[in-house]
Amino acid sequence: MKKKRVSDIQKQYRFEKEANAYLIELSLDDFDDVYDEWDPAPFKKRFIEEEFNEFIMTSAEDIPNAYNIVIVLHLPEDKKNTNKEKSVISAYENFYLYAAAKEKRNWLRLRKKTLMYFMLSLLLLGIGYFYLDETNMVILNVLREGIFIGGWVFLWEAITNIFITRHELISTINLYKRLYLSNIRFTYHSTN
Repeated sequence: MKKKRVSDIQKQYRFEKEANAYLIELSLDDFDDVYDEWDPAPFKKRFIEEEFNEFIMTSAEDIPNAYNIVIVLHLPEDKKNTNKEKSVISAYENFYLYAAAKEKRNWLRLRKKTLMYFMLSLLLLGIGYFYLDETNMVILNVLREGIFIGGWVFLWEAITNIFITRHELISTINLYKRLYLSNIRFTYHSTN
């Protein structure tokens, strides 16, 4: 099964043995194609265009972590400009560094929320088990059952956050870090 996965990747992306890296290649008409056209910030601080980001992220998810990634941007020969290359690299790095930091903040919020859910769960289940006995009064029995249900729901949320959501967030953070550390290469071709 693993052999098939690698061969599918080898068909989709070029591999450089000396760098132990798969190439994610994009053809651009101009350097501006990398940037979000609605972002008014200077080029080095501009956000990356959403389609560009989506293509890079999807491609990087395909490539196993054992391999490096090189982003290759193909541009027309007449667009060659080392200052714009530096700006693209800076914007690319800023974008993925910011994205990783944002997901890290989400992960820290998730930890706090998970702890709160777990504590609420213990509180509600403790109240239900130790302080509310079954009685002949229907309203008190409904209240008791509601407290049990609330306790189990909060416990389920805590467990989901620990085993599922946390894993997804950490995977996303690692992907952003991996993209941040990826090399960017510019190649130029004649338009004839």
